[in-house]
Amino acid sequence: MKKRLFITCCLAMLCMLAATAQSIYQLKVKDDAGQDVQLAQYEGKVLLIVNTATRCGFTPQYKELEALYEKYRAQGFEILDFPCNQFGEQAPGSIQEIHQFCTANFDIQFTQFDKIDVNGPDESPLFTYLKAQQGFSGFDLNDRLGKLLDEMMRKQDADYDKKPSIKWNFTKFLVTRDGQVVRRYEPTHDIAAIEADLQRELSVPEPVKNVAGRKNFGRRAVITPLPAIMIATYDASQTPDVMMAAWGGQCGPRHICFNLSAHKTTDNIRLKKAFTISFATTDDIAQSDYFGIVSANDVPDKVARAGFTATKSPNIDAPIINEYKLTLECRLVKMDEDADGGARVVGEVINMSADESILDANGQIDLGKLQPVIFDSSNNTYRVVGKKVADAWGAGKVYEDNAH
Repeated sequence: MKKRLFITCCLAMLCMLAATAQSIYQLKVKDDAGQDVQLAQYEGKVLLIVNTATRCGFTPQYKELEALYEKYRAQGFEILDFPCNQFGEQAPGSIQEIHQFCTANFDIQFTQFDKIDVNGPDESPLFTYLKAQQGFSGFDLNDRLGKLLDEMMRKQDADYDKKPSIKWNFTKFLVTRDGQVVRRYEPTHDIAAIEADLQRELSVPEPVKNVAGRKNFGRRAVITPLPAIMIATYDASQTPDVMMAAWGGQCGPRHICFNLSAHKTTDNIRLKKAFTISFATTDDIAQSDYFGIVSANDVPDKVARAGFTATKSPNIDAPIINEYKLTLECRLVKMDEDADGGARVVGEVINMSADESILDANGQIDLGKLQPVIFDSSNNTYRVVGKKVADAWGAGKVYEDNAH
C-alpha cells in the first residue's frame, strides 16, 4: 500500500512539473532503448510530435509523415514519434516490434521513442505539457472517421470536446524553433494544412546563442568595406540608367559580382548582357545617393535630372557616366535568378578607364585622389576611403623577421 502511494505521488509530481515547465526543453523522454533523451537537444529545430499506433485506421499516415520528413529534414525539421496503446489497444507489441513494422511497411527514417501513455495517471510529462499548451482542436466532421470518433466519444462524454485530453492515435503538435507549441492537429486534420504551417515555421531563422562578453546583434551583418557601387545600364530605347548597389565587390582577378532585387537595372542587364561599374565619391555623393533612392521605372530621365551625362562604351552595350572618374566596362557572365525577380550577377571586366585627375606620378590610380566612399551598414551612412596605412604584402614581414 505504501509503495503504491509512493509511486502515485511520484507520478503526480512528474505531471505537476510537466504542467509548470517553462519550456519543452526542460523535459526528457525515453528512447527505444529505454535511455533518457533530453529534449533540449532539439532546440533550434521545428518539431512535429505525434502519438501513433500500428493497427489504426490512421496508420497509413506514417507514409505522409515520412514524406514530410524527407522533404524538410534538411531545413531543420524533426518528427518525434511516440507509440501509444491507449486507444483500442492498437499499438500492441514491444517498441522493437513496432519499429520493425514501421520500417518494413513505411520505411520511416524519423525518430521513434519508447511506448508511452498520453492520458491518465501514467501519462508522459511531455504530453501533459503539450496538452496544457494546446487543447483539443476538434475532429473534421466531414471526414468519415472523424464523424465516427465524434459520435463514439459524445456517447461516452457529452463534453469530451471541452477537455484537452488526447482523443485518439495520430494527434500531432507543432513546436517552433524556440520551443513554442503553436498548433495541435487531430488525426483527421488535413496533412496539406500541416505542411503549410510547417513551411511558415521553417522560414523563421534558427535562434542563435549569445557570445559571452560581447554585445550580440543576432543575424544582422556588418561587412566592411562595402563599396557604393554605381551600376549603369541601357534599356531597350538606349536610355541610360544608374543605380547604387551596396551588396557586391570583386570576386576574381577580372570579375565583379553583386546582388540585385527586382529593379529596372536588373531587367536592363538581362536585356543587354552588359553594364558599367563606377564608384560613388565625396564629389558626387548627393547624385549617387539620389540614384539609389529613385527608380528609373518612376523617373526615366533621372541621370539627366542629376546633371550627369553618358557616353556609350566602345566595348559593350552600356553607358559610361562621364562624371564618374573610374569606370569598369563589364560583360555579363551569369545571372543566378531569384524567385522574386532579383538575381546574383557576375560580370567580367573588359576594360577599366580612369580620368587623369585621379592618377599618381606613376600613372596608377590613386584612391586618395578619387576619394571613393563606402556604405556603412552599421549606421546607414557613407564614409570616405583614401588614406594609405601600409604596403600590401609588406607590413606583415616584421613577423617573419622576428621568427628568425
